[in-house]
Order: sequence, then structure tokens, then C-alpha cells
Amino acid sequence: IIRKAAEQLKTWRLTDTTLYVTLEPCPMCAGAIVQARIARLVFGAWDPKAGACGSILDIPSERRFNHRVQVTGGLREEESRGLLQEFFRTKRETLSQQRRRSTSGSQGRAD
Repeated sequence: IIRKAAEQLKTWRLTDTTLYVTLEPCPMCAGAIVQARIARLVFGAWDPKAGACGSILDIPSERRFNHRVQVTGGLREEESRGLLQEFFRTKRETLSQQRRRSTSGSQGRAD
């Protein structure tokens, strides 16, 4: 998303932009947000395992960087959490079905 926005705006400095995401960004994503100079980040669900915008780390507010990001977290948190749970439930079911098909398709073959 950041790369596409930079291409669209023809600059890597995405000042005066707001990024909306479902889940609190991880350290790598938070670093990319800071480096892109995004002004504001809004996310739905906190990530207590890998969140880097207030949960475990707070990269956007780190004073040693030359840019800080205004962060709003927990917006529509329950709805965001539900979207994430449904996404991963569907992904697990699809993978399970693919494995079953792959296993049943290879049975009876002489390799």
C-alpha cells in the first residue's frame, strides 16, 4: 500500500496522509510507516503478540527517529478483530481442503 501510494503521488514522502489498517502494524511495517513520513496511522485491533505501535513497541513515537506518526488505535476494535478471525478461519479451511484433495488425489498411485 505504501509503495502504491508513493507511486501514485510521485514521492516517497507521504506527508499529510492517513493510513487505515485493521491490525496494529508489526515492527517492519511500523518502520516503513515512519520512513514514508506518513502523518497519521489509524488501526482497529491491537496486536499484543507483535504490535509495534503501542502494544510491545512504540516505533511511531520513538524520539530517536526524525519523524513521528500520530497513532490512533482500537478504532472499531471488535469489528476489526471479527474481520481478522473470519479471514484466518477461511484461510485455514481452504488450506485444509486443499490438503485433503492433494492427499486423496495421490492415493492409489504407484510412484
